[in-house]
Amino acid sequence: MTVTVTSATTTAPAPLLNGQLIGIAYHAVAAVRDRILIGSGLTFPQSVALKAVVDGLGRDGAVDRLTSTLKITGPEVHALLAALAEAGLIDAARTTPTEKGEALHRGFTDEVAALAERLYGGLPAADREIAARALAHVTERANAELATR
Repeated sequence: MTVTVTSATTTAPAPLLNGQLIGIAYHAVAAVRDRILIGSGLTFPQSVALKAVVDGLGRDGAVDRLTSTLKITGPEVHALLAALAEAGLIDAARTTPTEKGEALHRGFTDEVAALAERLYGGLPAADREIAARALAHVTERANAELATR
């Protein structure tokens, strides 16, 4: 008597890109990012404000970037910039980074780059491009939705 054993391989269906999946991924990455930030003493919004200043955007450019990306008000951006100036990370009069601010930003940026490599490294470039396009499209639609409310 011959017994034939068949192996049924099943693959789980690919997850559907939706708000819940995006939110779960965001919160997982944000939790790791925030643990990196603890060592810098910065909040995430402060780190984004510092980056805007390090990028040479000046006060108006920082306000534009942060109101559009973090969805906060101009006065909230000015408060972030004031906190950075009080911490000695930016020159408030010129809205430029101090040496201390540049060094802190560089250290945080290096850690985040290493994190990104651990998280995204090894994913096929085509998959990353598709995900980037999908997320850019969702962001565009969400921004349009916000504009109507």
